[in-house]
Amino acid sequence: MLRSARPMTSGRVPMPWRRCVVLAALVIAGASAIGAARPGAAGAAPPVVTGAFVWHDLVTPDPAGSRAFYKALFNWTFEDGKGIDPGYTIIRHEGQPIGGIVPLQRSGADAPTAQWLAYVTVSDVDRTAGMFRDAGGRVIRDPVNARKDLRVAVVSDPQGAPLGLASRGPGGDDGRVPGLNRWLWMDYVARDPATALSFYGSAVGFRNEVHETRDTFVYYLLSSDRPRAGLFLSPWTRDTAAWLPYVRVADPAAAAARVTELGGTVVVAPQPRVRNSSLAIVLDPSGAPLALQRYPFEPGATP
Repeated sequence: MLRSARPMTSGRVPMPWRRCVVLAALVIAGASAIGAARPGAAGAAPPVVTGAFVWHDLVTPDPAGSRAFYKALFNWTFEDGKGIDPGYTIIRHEGQPIGGIVPLQRSGADAPTAQWLAYVTVSDVDRTAGMFRDAGGRVIRDPVNARKDLRVAVVSDPQGAPLGLASRGPGGDDGRVPGLNRWLWMDYVARDPATALSFYGSAVGFRNEVHETRDTFVYYLLSSDRPRAGLFLSPWTRDTAAWLPYVRVADPAAAAARVTELGGTVVVAPQPRVRNSSLAIVLDPSGAPLALQRYPFEPGATP
């Protein structure tokens, strides 16, 4: 995402949200929007870069409430995903498609929770899905042609983190720093960092390097053509690992306060010891976790 900068050095970031589970029959519904969003889709397809996070779907039991929340927080706009799937909503920012909303039917104590599901590009969706399964993960939804030139699948890795796989993205990834209120970064919150680093190196092709060490905390960069994500050991006891998406904001404290006003929850408020007060982690009103990050920032000290 960022060609030269490496933004996500991390302090100890608690993440006490509940385990997130994806409903396979629903999440695949919006995947064809990746193809529909590609600029100049009738022309030559842009070259595919593996390891790029190209789309984000919000799986939520309250699409109407989510639209109101994200409109007020980020000024995102929404339109019906005509020709994609009943109930699917395309999210736009300043006219550009950046994701979607998938309605989730929830019932019972074991029902899936709301979450953002990210799609990452891989060279061979079928082979990669098989690698997730063979390593002890799950193929939640088998590979399918969402569009003529787009193949997708939904999986969970051996540590339980759900992820979408895509043969390509919508294009337009030029390596520049995203604008405000756009997707900025991804972090993998691991139960077992060493195992996750090895697995994602094989399955997605991520190289890794230690970017920061402070006391017992180690933060890794995951790179393909450039740094694409970070990885660190969860400081909280969790049943599963998780992928955490970031949105770039101008003022994380103000954004976090606005989240509270709009019915969401602040999990981690900006504080000097975590990325020099540049980060907030929140839950939207339906419970989906999201990081709000000022960028650029000075990392600051972590005791």
